[in-house]
Amino acid sequence: MRGFISTLAILGLLALLPAAEPKPADGVLTLFDFEKPDDLNAWSNLELPDAKQKEPAARFELSTDHATSGKQGLKIAFAGGRWPTLTTTQVPDDWDAYQTFQADVWATRPGVVGFTVLQEGSKRGGDWDGAISRWTKTEFVQPGHNRISASLRPNSYGAIRKKLENGKELGKVVRFEISLYSPSDGETFFVDNIRLGTAKVTPPPAVKTQFRVVGTDLVVGDVQELGKKLAERWSKPQPRTLEQVETAFQERHAQLKMKHPRAVLAVLRDGEKGFDPAHPDKAYAGWKDAYWSSHGPDSMTVERATNQGKHAAQEVFMRHRSPLMRVDLSSIPPGSEILAAQLVVIRARPIAKDRSPEEQPTMWAVEPCNRPWEEYEVNAYEFARGKFWKEIGGRYYGDDPDFLPVYLAHGPGGGQVNVWDFTEAVKYWTNGKQANHGFMLHGDSKDYLFAHTREAAEVKLRPAVLVSYQPK
Repeated sequence: MRGFISTLAILGLLALLPAAEPKPADGVLTLFDFEKPDDLNAWSNLELPDAKQKEPAARFELSTDHATSGKQGLKIAFAGGRWPTLTTTQVPDDWDAYQTFQADVWATRPGVVGFTVLQEGSKRGGDWDGAISRWTKTEFVQPGHNRISASLRPNSYGAIRKKLENGKELGKVVRFEISLYSPSDGETFFVDNIRLGTAKVTPPPAVKTQFRVVGTDLVVGDVQELGKKLAERWSKPQPRTLEQVETAFQERHAQLKMKHPRAVLAVLRDGEKGFDPAHPDKAYAGWKDAYWSSHGPDSMTVERATNQGKHAAQEVFMRHRSPLMRVDLSSIPPGSEILAAQLVVIRARPIAKDRSPEEQPTMWAVEPCNRPWEEYEVNAYEFARGKFWKEIGGRYYGDDPDFLPVYLAHGPGGGQVNVWDFTEAVKYWTNGKQANHGFMLHGDSKDYLFAHTREAAEVKLRPAVLVSYQPK
């Protein structure tokens, strides 16, 4: 009897101990399978006390529709918003044994879904320290079934790990979240079989895009390779004022006019008159530009969703941190011969001492866009409201690419006034074969250009294209 009582006492003590973390079966740990009625009790709408705008609450329930594991999954009906989010703290706190995250999503339309993991030391801010302190996987989903798969440790500097490279303690996993970018009111999507795996994700082989450099016989992998190939031709740029640049182009136009007597000079700069010989008093209003960032890590969701189409100055830097620009060329009559053209961009800040184009070879390239983007709607996810890039930042170059694998113009940067030969670019868009959806000007990172935009208060500071052409 005493032995039996002792056994009961031991069992009672064991019942008071914390529950052990669930063990993976065959290397897989199911986090959420949504098979039990009380599974919904763990979830709620995320409400941040310091949020500038409260997200509309989504309704969620268990549903047999589109289940991929068991008999049911989670159905979420959104009421609009920017990044409405469901959150739970009912999650295992130690993910050290796992390498892979997977989830099944059924979508009603193309969109962007996000999954986020927060640890004890995670922050929600958009600064670098905040971004690397949390793990996020965003995915472009298509209508129907989508299987999401991602590495839990895609880099060496961020979550998920107990301690970062900088020594900051992140601690235990404390929260898991599901988000949908910019849903419409009443939109639904389904999630099921959220799980972790011990096997590492094997990414597909990278497809190396090759860019044809128009006007040359060069083909390069990126602007950095182009810069290396042309570095020996570099000479230190001579600082020039805008007046000097425009005077030099006028003199060039005068020389061209000797062989092409009907040649026309047009300055395509927002707010400046005289671009159209048929309407000399009409001010040009054909520019548009908008900055957006697709800078990583994936947790930069708010920053990637931000449009900056109304700023008077914008960063022009690398491919993932540069604006889109478009110059309307419709005032040039069809069939015109393009004799010469230049793109002019003016710095809004002094030259960075550690990235001076006057001290080292630099390279910039003009990459044409293949989507009809909207100036006040475009961001790293969408080129217009509800119209998504195929990859974040428009980095898809396969069939029907986001941007075309072509460099229409290229060359080193200059001083406060930057000038690139734009002749081939203007020819490209005025030959009647290619729609003009504008371009991205981006560099090899050796120069940092913070430039005036078409919204600059002073007209002469705005970007411009100078064109000499002869009508047909």
